[in-house]
Amino acid sequence: MKKALVFAMAAMAAATLMARPGPGFGPRPGFGRRPVPVPVPMHHHHHHHNGGAIAAGVVGGALLGGLVTAAVTAPRTTTVVTPAPVVVQPAPVVVQPAPVVVQPVYQTQNVWVEGRYVDTVQPNGAVVRTWQPGHYEQRTVQIQ
Repeated sequence: MKKALVFAMAAMAAATLMARPGPGFGPRPGFGRRPVPVPVPMHHHHHHHNGGAIAAGVVGGALLGGLVTAAVTAPRTTTVVTPAPVVVQPAPVVVQPAPVVVQPVYQTQNVWVEGRYVDTVQPNGAVVRTWQPGHYEQRTVQIQ
């Protein structure tokens, strides 16, 4: 609506600027502005009227009246916003089975131990490194 009103006012201002009065009118010193007759030379007896300016004023007035009427009488639409319905779903029930406890099963087996160097500390603080060859040992191993 504001755009239509601004456009209408601009159209009216443009029409007013284009519709100039003919000779014989002009500003008069003093308070306010009134038409003042201006003497016309005697040999020049016919008056010039700016017909295009008058037509522009009439058309501008018609446009302004139409815009103002349209702005005032235009149907106003209102937007109604309705919130989406709230759907509450219960939380799913999850039943977990009881954990199966498996007792580990151990067995004694012969296990190969790789050969390696072993450091031994002597009573005087010296470290002696000796090679221990690979061999089998019996160990208890979990098989399940």
